[in-house]
Amino acid sequence: MSISVKCARLLVAALMLAAGPTIAKDLKPWSGDRTPPLELKDLSGRVHRLADYRGKVVLINFWATWCPPCRTEMPDIQAAAQAHPDGLVVLAINNAEDAETVKRFAQQFNLTFPILLDSDGSVARKYGVQGLPTSFFIDRAGIVRAANMGAMSRAYIEAQIAALGAE
Repeated sequence: MSISVKCARLLVAALMLAAGPTIAKDLKPWSGDRTPPLELKDLSGRVHRLADYRGKVVLINFWATWCPPCRTEMPDIQAAAQAHPDGLVVLAINNAEDAETVKRFAQQFNLTFPILLDSDGSVARKYGVQGLPTSFFIDRAGIVRAANMGAMSRAYIEAQIAALGAE
């Protein structure tokens, strides 16, 4: 990756972080829509399908290791996952990075939820992701109830979890 591309990515990420969490109503799918099918492998090669988590509240988070707002929110996502082990499933979908880079990041942040690899970015495109991080909160029936583009605070994450009735 050239320096100019890396600088541009950092600038976009910094601007998103400075703006704070935003509800991105133009993200597809949006509230009330059923989520597109999702099937990706995690860092150990295990396949995860969104359909396997029907009946649970799911947080899908699209992110990358180079993204400063992603790095900012990851400890809050981990804390929420630990606080709701039986009521919340976190699927952290890395956008187009190699497995070794992602594995080092997961170890550095002591992440315990599934880290899925979207190596070609096709799932991010299917979900209409326009910037990182982007998150979707999905209810027990598989319906998107909230979407957020930008770093989320722990309070925001907890409010969405409470609204969806996760234990």
